[in-house]
Amino acid sequence: MSWTGLPHYVSKDVAAILLIMLMPVSCNWLDVIPDNMPTIDDAFSNRATAERSLFSCYRYIPDPTDPFIYPAYCIHRDEFDMEDKSYLRFTPVITLYRNGQNGNDPILDYWSGRNGGTSMFEAIRTCNLFLEGIHLPRDITEYERKKWIAEVKFLKAYYHFFLLQLYGPVPIIRESLSISAKPDEVKVFREPVDECIAYIVELIDEAAPDLPLVITNTLQEHGRITQPIALGVKAKALAWGASPLFNGNPVYKDWRDSRGKQLISDTENPEKWVKAAAAIREAIDASHQAGHELYLYNRLASTSTYRMNDSLILTMHTRKAITDRWNSGVLWSSTKTFGDKPSSPGWYPYADLQRAMFTKLYAEDANSAIHGIHASFNMAELFYSSNGIPIDEDIHWDYDNRYQLKVVDNEHMSYMAVGEQTAALHFNREPRFYANLAFNRGYYELATSTTDGGVTFTPYLRFLAEEPGYGTGGTGYFVKKMIAFESSASRGSLSITYTGYDYRFPMLRLADLYLLYSEALNEMKNAPDAEVYKWIDEVRAITGLKGVVESWKNSKNPNRTGNKDEMRKIIQQERLIELAFEGQRFWDMRRWKLAENTWSYKPQRWATWGRTAEEYYHPNEHFYLDGRKYTFRDYLWPINTADLRVNTNLVQTYGW
Repeated sequence: MSWTGLPHYVSKDVAAILLIMLMPVSCNWLDVIPDNMPTIDDAFSNRATAERSLFSCYRYIPDPTDPFIYPAYCIHRDEFDMEDKSYLRFTPVITLYRNGQNGNDPILDYWSGRNGGTSMFEAIRTCNLFLEGIHLPRDITEYERKKWIAEVKFLKAYYHFFLLQLYGPVPIIRESLSISAKPDEVKVFREPVDECIAYIVELIDEAAPDLPLVITNTLQEHGRITQPIALGVKAKALAWGASPLFNGNPVYKDWRDSRGKQLISDTENPEKWVKAAAAIREAIDASHQAGHELYLYNRLASTSTYRMNDSLILTMHTRKAITDRWNSGVLWSSTKTFGDKPSSPGWYPYADLQRAMFTKLYAEDANSAIHGIHASFNMAELFYSSNGIPIDEDIHWDYDNRYQLKVVDNEHMSYMAVGEQTAALHFNREPRFYANLAFNRGYYELATSTTDGGVTFTPYLRFLAEEPGYGTGGTGYFVKKMIAFESSASRGSLSITYTGYDYRFPMLRLADLYLLYSEALNEMKNAPDAEVYKWIDEVRAITGLKGVVESWKNSKNPNRTGNKDEMRKIIQQERLIELAFEGQRFWDMRRWKLAENTWSYKPQRWATWGRTAEEYYHPNEHFYLDGRKYTFRDYLWPINTADLRVNTNLVQTYGW
């Protein structure tokens, strides 16, 4: 329900509508919202006011840089972990982790806009109002008019898609309803998932021809929608429709509305993967045409500002694929900036990923308000061995003794301090392991600690309890990948100063589409072949890994790559590794219908209170956290019961 007591898809009187549509926003080129706009005619009286209305349609895009209100972070402890600090316990995501989701007052409610969520129906209504009024300005070129209409049609599709990922079947809001609409018109139904996806595809197909292939003025138009973005989201929507959660899911067999419509089909349709594969390839081809390519850092190392050896360059291919502004591997990035956000109301004061994840470097950090988010212990075991295969499958990797102490040798001098002790788990791992994770006795590279053009490492990370003043907490792993190399840390006489580098968080990368294409091809074929391997192998090759077929020759299961079901698992693990900590795991685990297997386990950590290596290196279950009780109903989120009372045609989400 909105503030007027009517559903969000219903048009209010024009003055109230525009006050909502044109309220101030917070992002660079979006900070241009006009005051006192009483009518549609005024809102679209000229090009300037119409452009401001266009920007208002963008402001609803959920913020992936705020880990405390974006759904993909910390809700489950298989990727991220949080310290047990008082100011974190009542954030929306921690409430969800502690089984706090409910139908009476849902957490992160993106349906109605409560408890940290933003109403996507208000966003859709704003888009509809724009589409109704954009024909009015006379001082706008037809090229611009078509382009703006295309952008807003995409945004409307994206908001429907975001709802679908969280709630499954949702109402399709084709146009805003008048305040004088009859009750039956206002009381919309949740439409079957297949119909929702078809509508999303329809909108994007209408929009794509009028969108630019590239943004030529990145300073003025960064974040504006292009063809590769639109086609990429279309591809992901079709992949969701083809995936196990929505494609032939028998659990939802009897989930029907009052019309008797089945909301999610229990009959698997293999053709959905064929359509998804075609859409993904279309998005990849458009991305290539626009000049996008898999990211490579510093191809000519000798001319780089920071000269690094080959081992470090391989890790930077991963780290800077995220933090390098305007890089060719990113199709769509957030307009949100790091380090300039106001404190979030009622919870964590550092609501951006870099501040929340910055590694503890000094004893004075023990009780710092920064560093609240860690990498889970599970992630340390997810990454491959140096042979490019899972550590429990590599015949040359000692999996059973991975927690034993080992002295760092010269072979690992780029990653860890030679002569120091750390766990065998940290040796002979793929470059993405060292790019993603910071750990005890491992180096933490920051550009501000370089001299003479070469890297002089920040002192290696130490036990939290090793020196007087160090506190306990966390898992023993920090997220290095999301911290820009250009960020700085300095130890003053009175305090520690951290300054995050302002980059734009990637919302869609080309590597994501490559791996999604490999997945779709594998699903539509009877057995994996060279075409399936091609796309996953290209992603692996960036950090020096061999192709899957060759790599798995060193595996206990060398025939896995020739089996469709086993290849599916390989592709899934590759996605979880390549896209780690980017907010993708949450969505993938749900669409694959694998969340029940991993999201209910009790999280682990090293004994971070230990003052010696022997005391420290013992995996322990978190004594203050129980595993989340994740059941099938949690795959899709509930609707507020108040909304169900107002609109009796809505049915509650399955299981709630």
